[in-house]
Amino acid sequence: MSRLSEGYIKTLDCLDKGNLKQAEQEYRKVYLANVKKLYAEAAKTYPLRFSKAENWCVWTKKLYVLSRQTENVLKKQDSKQALKLLEQARRHFYSLHKETGTLHCNDVIYDFYTEAAQTEPSKEQLQKIMKQLEKAELSCIAREKAKQYTEAKNAWQKAIMALLDDGEIDPSELDSLRKASEVFYRAFGIQYE
Repeated sequence: MSRLSEGYIKTLDCLDKGNLKQAEQEYRKVYLANVKKLYAEAAKTYPLRFSKAENWCVWTKKLYVLSRQTENVLKKQDSKQALKLLEQARRHFYSLHKETGTLHCNDVIYDFYTEAAQTEPSKEQLQKIMKQLEKAELSCIAREKAKQYTEAKNAWQKAIMALLDDGEIDPSELDSLRKASEVFYRAFGIQYE
């Protein structure tokens, strides 16, 4: 899963920089190659940590289909559609982790980030997610970079609490909420594992 995260992040970085050809190459070389390997070797036999998955075979098939669709869109150099499909892939992993009870801090950060991106984010839901983050197990990257994670989390919480403390999310605060969430997400929530 860490190789999938690596390919995912490199692809997004290339797309962010407008380098569509490099994005396609990174995607195929790292991400797609590992999805194919997962699909070939573990499509019918789930990894032990995902033993609670109701339909592992269906989940892996959907991942494979999403991955091939993304590959085709990247070949056409359609960055907008590629970003949508990459988001669907991240959501697909989040759903698996939620279903199997393997959510880590990266998934909780992702959940906050997606709620903050809503047209009208729920203050109650955001506060609930923040509480979940306090209890969430650290992801691999958060354990590896414990000091940076703690600093990023503290900075994010300080920015977010200033926006949520007054009891409502004012439309003028949405941009600040989303920017603070994106910085934290890009550092410690974007990874699958």
